[in-house]
Amino acid sequence: MDGNLRQQIFKPTACLSHEELRQYLSGHMSREGQKRVENHLLDCPLCSDAVEGCEESGNHLTDDLEDFEAFSKKLSMPSHTAKVRQLQPGGYLRQAIAVAAMLVVGAVAYFSFFNKSLDGPALYAKHYVPYQNDVPLAMRNDTAPSVNPNFAQAITAYSEGDFTQASSIFEQALQQQPSHEATLFYAGLSNLEKNDLVKAESYLGQVANGRGIYAKKASWYLVMCDLKAGKKEAAAAKLDKIIQAGEVMANEAKHLRDDM
Repeated sequence: MDGNLRQQIFKPTACLSHEELRQYLSGHMSREGQKRVENHLLDCPLCSDAVEGCEESGNHLTDDLEDFEAFSKKLSMPSHTAKVRQLQPGGYLRQAIAVAAMLVVGAVAYFSFFNKSLDGPALYAKHYVPYQNDVPLAMRNDTAPSVNPNFAQAITAYSEGDFTQASSIFEQALQQQPSHEATLFYAGLSNLEKNDLVKAESYLGQVANGRGIYAKKASWYLVMCDLKAGKKEAAAAKLDKIIQAGEVMANEAKHLRDDM
């Protein structure tokens, strides 16, 4: 190492003056001044303890702080036993990494706990997606000879989001065609939307127990009925069956099951 550089690095510096100590503690010192003070604190146990004592006592801005040279002479602790402030960059880096790791672990644990603690209605709110009308246009026209006029009107109300009106008209259609799968399915969905879970489960259950095109989808919305009603265990059992079958809604069922 160059001799001049060595001398500059290890050159002892004078103890802090009253004004330097006041400025450093109050945060009114320039960046260059702070650096010089902190370098001095690394090598001077007396100044280090004085700063630490002022910080702990809250005496940061006092104007009548006695001259530091006089103050340092009053310290009874021998210099070789005094504590030196640990300001080494390496130490701070290690502490920062440790704190960051703890924060990450804590965040993961928190969100994991939060997700696991979601109740049925909260899971319903997170995973429920309204079913979009997929009835063929020909079946939405009440002038078609084979279409029940009530069904055509009800499916229009459903598409417009008027679920109270839709459920009422679907029920009228079911009086004429009690086993019509599409009517049962959309009647169940309409009642789920308007929170009549008893009727929703009844209609969707009939569809899920059949072999029609809406059977698998009805099974998924029966899970939604259970969650909305707070029956989390019943919903989990239905999800396991959907996942095991590996058919329609299996991926959605896996994501929901992971949150339970």
